[in-house]
Amino acid sequence: MRGSHTARLAAGLVWVAAALAQPEHLRIGEIEFYGYSGIDLAKKRAALPVHEGEDVSEDQMEGLIGRIKQATQATAVTAVCCDDKHGLMIYLGLAGRSSRDMPYNPAPKGTGRLAPVAGELERQFSDALTRAMGKGETGEDQSKGYALSENAELRARQMAMRKFALSHGSEIRRVLARSSDAAQRAIAAHLTGYARQSAEQIAALVRASRDPDDEVRNVVTRGLWVLAASSPKTAARIPAAGFIEMLSSRQWTDRNKSSLLLEVLTRSRDAKLLGELRERALDPLIEIARWRSKGHALAGRMMLGRCAGIEEGRLAQLVEAGDIEPILEALRHAAIPGERPL
Repeated sequence: MRGSHTARLAAGLVWVAAALAQPEHLRIGEIEFYGYSGIDLAKKRAALPVHEGEDVSEDQMEGLIGRIKQATQATAVTAVCCDDKHGLMIYLGLAGRSSRDMPYNPAPKGTGRLAPVAGELERQFSDALTRAMGKGETGEDQSKGYALSENAELRARQMAMRKFALSHGSEIRRVLARSSDAAQRAIAAHLTGYARQSAEQIAALVRASRDPDDEVRNVVTRGLWVLAASSPKTAARIPAAGFIEMLSSRQWTDRNKSSLLLEVLTRSRDAKLLGELRERALDPLIEIARWRSKGHALAGRMMLGRCAGIEEGRLAQLVEAGDIEPILEALRHAAIPGERPL
C-alpha cells in the first residue's frame, strides 16, 4: 500500500445520490454515524425513520434526509453512492465531544468568473465520470500530481482540463480565492488540481480548504490528496495541522477528504505528526475506522495502526482483511503513560 500511486474513485470522491443517474428506487445500505463521543448511539439508531435494507425512491430522498435529521438531531446527513452491493450509504453527524464547528474563511465577495470553456470542461468531465463509474472503471493514476482515470474517455477530459489549467493558472487561482459564486470556485478548485505544480498552487489549495462552501472544500482537499500521493517530497510541503482539525468537522466530506490526505502524510511515520493525531483526533479516527465501507474506513485504520506502531506490511494485511480489533488493541498497549484509555 505504501508508495502506491493508484487509487479508486470510490475512495476519494463523494457522490450524493441526486448527483448520479440512479435507478428509480434505491436500497439503503450502511447507515453510519460520526461525532458521537459521549452520546448514546443505540438511542440514535432506534430513532431512525429508515433502516438498512429498505428501499426508497429518488423523489423521497430529500424528505427522508430531513426526517432523519429531525429524528436523530443530526448536525448533517450525507447520502453517498454506493457500497459494494450498490446500496446507498448514509452518514449522520452528531454533536458529541468528537465533533466541532470549523472556522471557515469569510465568503468571498468578488465578481470574477472563469471563461465559459472552463464550465464546459467541468460538465464534460462530470458526464464522462458518471459513465466511467457506471462501467466500474474507477481506478486512477495519481503519480503525476493530478488524477488520470483508467477510463479512456474520462482520461481525455482530464487531459483537456490539464491543458486549460496550464495556461490559465493565475486566473483560476484568482477565481478560487475571490469569486462570490461558489459554483465558480468549485470549478476553479478542480482546475487548480490540474495546474502546474508550484508553491502557489499548493498555497491556493491549502487556503481554499477552509472555503465556506462544502463542495469547494471537498474538491480542494481531494486535489491536495492527489498531489501528496504523487511523491513524498510533495507531501512534505503540505501542512497537516488544519486537516487534523477537519477530522472533527460536523461535515462528512471534511472528514472523508482530510482523512485521505492525512493517510498519505503519515506514510513517513513522522513522530510529531502521529503524536498530534493521537492528541487531537483519536476519537474521530476510531469513528472513521469503524465504518463498514472499506474505502471510507481505510485511511482511519491506517493512521491508527501507525499511531500504534504496527509495521507497515502487517498493518496493510490487517486493513485489507478488514480486521480493526488488532489495530485498536495494539493502540491500547502503545498508549502513552498518563493518557486516557481508549
